[in-house]
Amino acid sequence: MIAAQLNDTRLGAPVFESVTQDPKFSFYWHCHDFPAPIARWNYHPEYELHLIRYSEGHAFVGDYIGRFGPGNLVLVGPNIPHAWFSDPDEARPVIEGRDVVLQFKGEWLEHMMELCPELNCLSTLIEDSALGVEFEGEEAARCSELLVTMGEQDNAGRLLSMLAILRSLSQSDYRTLSGRGYGPGASGVSSAQVDAVLRYIHDHSHEELRMSRLAERYGMTPSTFSRFFKHATGDTFVAFLRRIRIGHACRLLLEGEHSVADICFQVGYNNLSNFNRHFREQKGMTPRQYQHQTADLERHVTIYPLP
Repeated sequence: MIAAQLNDTRLGAPVFESVTQDPKFSFYWHCHDFPAPIARWNYHPEYELHLIRYSEGHAFVGDYIGRFGPGNLVLVGPNIPHAWFSDPDEARPVIEGRDVVLQFKGEWLEHMMELCPELNCLSTLIEDSALGVEFEGEEAARCSELLVTMGEQDNAGRLLSMLAILRSLSQSDYRTLSGRGYGPGASGVSSAQVDAVLRYIHDHSHEELRMSRLAERYGMTPSTFSRFFKHATGDTFVAFLRRIRIGHACRLLLEGEHSVADICFQVGYNNLSNFNRHFREQKGMTPRQYQHQTADLERHVTIYPLP
């Protein structure tokens, strides 16, 4: 249908995913494993609807950092850097079929909306996708199932399913991910070397990480690394690492299997006071309050498993 490849370039140039449009098709549906060459911090001019079927880890969309789990469904607008890194699992080094992806060009959708005014219901969703959009609720779960089954349909069936998915998602519950001030030109896009740095931080965030050691690891001075990291992620190294650790702590708090003190050390903190202070700064409440509040919410939420 559409050939997709990643062009790795020198330090400072973007990792650009080239999606070459086959004129016989309107969009590109594919499923891939993790790790995979295509599963990295990248950007492209196409819209992308991305479903995670298996595993947990950290999602990066623009300047957003958060935890994901099975059923995570996100629409990413053109040229927004994004990546989903699953947590390391020695028992499962390759997660087969983790990602289901639907990519389409903005020009195609604009032409469709001109020809079919009924599709103007998608306008708000498409506009919000410039910040990345995460879908929630029963409607999102049904769309995820339909997205998966597109792999078994013929070409005409896929087109009808795609339009049905976009219509349903435009009416479902969702939240934007990146900050309103974010834009690809504001923080820049990553390079192949930043992709390696992000993966390393994700895999080792629970360990003692120092910017000076990372700079040495990747052949930079600390000041060069600091500028490089800020340009690629829109954040400082310390703030970025803190967000990763607090996000992981939120997941552990939801599981309810460990004490707050245990979680503090599991995610990489060596001081409970600092952990509590940073958690409150990011979440507006203490870890214990977060645990109780989210537990109350989960008791009223229905989980819709994927096939």
